[in-house]
Amino acid sequence: MQIEQLCPYIRVAIDSVLDASWKIDERVIWDYELLYLMEGQLLVTVEGETYKGRAGDYFFFKPGQTHAIQVIGGMPIRQPHVHFDLFAQPDSREVGVSFKPLKQMNAKERGWLRPNELDTRPYFIPSHFRPGDPLPLEQALFELIREFETKPPFHELRMKSRLLDILSLIMREQYWGSKALGGGQLELLSEIRSYIDHNAHRNVNLDELEDRFHISKFYLIHLFKNVFQRTPIQYHQQIRMEKAKTMIQYTYLSFQEISDQLGYSSIHAFSRAFKSYEGCSPSRYRETISG
Repeated sequence: MQIEQLCPYIRVAIDSVLDASWKIDERVIWDYELLYLMEGQLLVTVEGETYKGRAGDYFFFKPGQTHAIQVIGGMPIRQPHVHFDLFAQPDSREVGVSFKPLKQMNAKERGWLRPNELDTRPYFIPSHFRPGDPLPLEQALFELIREFETKPPFHELRMKSRLLDILSLIMREQYWGSKALGGGQLELLSEIRSYIDHNAHRNVNLDELEDRFHISKFYLIHLFKNVFQRTPIQYHQQIRMEKAKTMIQYTYLSFQEISDQLGYSSIHAFSRAFKSYEGCSPSRYRETISG
């Protein structure tokens, strides 16, 4: 998949409330569907595998996959969901939402089936998942639905950006989750990473992280590197240096001011760290990017 060329087309985005008798018999869709089970319970079968969904779960249906959905538990459900093409195509506006099994489709309808490009790593999204950090995903989905329903100026751009946010959130969590060992470790590592992100303006050391998050610094190094491909201190250094590069390139701040804002003890310490990371001094970097 050419991820840098992604240009999704949002076909339907709606927040549905359905009664206890609702179901979808076995079908195949032409596009992708992300379904968020916000309230109630569902029994979902995808390619012969059955999942019992509860509030907070997500289901992801891909082009050409046989699936069926049924409300269970005797209560209504609420299911915000979105249908989309991963890449906008000439016939995207013509194609609707399928409720047919593959055997009932005519030749033209079979030609509407999109390639399934989200079934292999690193872009794999499972049929059923429950996000570890649900709020950003829910917020992005509801903003997409609001844009689809109200259609303010330039809503097409906003919908695409929200869908890309959604996909990146899901893929990133799946990627990190595949490397974590379970037992809440992914949530802990995400919390530690967020803490480092918010403290790029000062020095952070392993002793501080050990005391704050009640985890051995040696074990933390092992887990963090396994998931994020660098140690916590290497990650912290990367965040600080990338901020430094942005300030050098896009502001007129002096190197002393940049050093102060990033919490270095002296401009010399900042210059040494920058040269070690980037391979050149801050002054040389500013000259280079200035042409």
